[in-house]
Amino acid sequence: MDANNLIVFAMNGQPLSNIHGGPVRLVIPGWPGSVSSKWFTRIFVRDKVHDGPGMGGTSYRVAINPMIPGDKPDDKNFRDLESMPVRSIITSPMNGTSFGKEVREVRLRGAAWAGDLTVQRVDVSIDFGASWTTAQLSPPKNPYDWQRWTATVKLPSEGYYEVWTRATDSRGIMQPHVAGNWNPQGYGGNPMHRVAIRVA
Repeated sequence: MDANNLIVFAMNGQPLSNIHGGPVRLVIPGWPGSVSSKWFTRIFVRDKVHDGPGMGGTSYRVAINPMIPGDKPDDKNFRDLESMPVRSIITSPMNGTSFGKEVREVRLRGAAWAGDLTVQRVDVSIDFGASWTTAQLSPPKNPYDWQRWTATVKLPSEGYYEVWTRATDSRGIMQPHVAGNWNPQGYGGNPMHRVAIRVA
């Protein structure tokens, strides 16, 4: 029932094409694509969750109570995936970048997102999470936009480094170190992103 959800029948002044989900589709920003259904020929209100083709069971669903990894799923322990979890990514430098041995400072940039919430902060680390530097975070252009961030890290010497990034959403929830809350389809995994760089 969010005011920004759309029932889309046209794009750029033209009827919505088949490739974009025409004749009519939903767009539910901040939630997974599975709820932005395509190719509508009719819309009606139901009193139960979406159970159409490709839905139900473990499809686009996550466990309510934590599962043992690899365990057999119980359909009653699953709910539809809703708001996407907070995440941040490093877009520059790319993984595997090598710098000359004289380099002691590296500029970073990336993006962060928190589904239908906002990102409150982004931090970066070059020492495997022992210490963190706060990045400069741009405000979103709209409530569901990726927020861009930049940071500069100082490298103490030549060598191998991993640059880690973690985002925190407007509720104070932070990206985890690992993809937790195992589920058979792997939905909602948002571990900290990291890239390897070398100064030599």
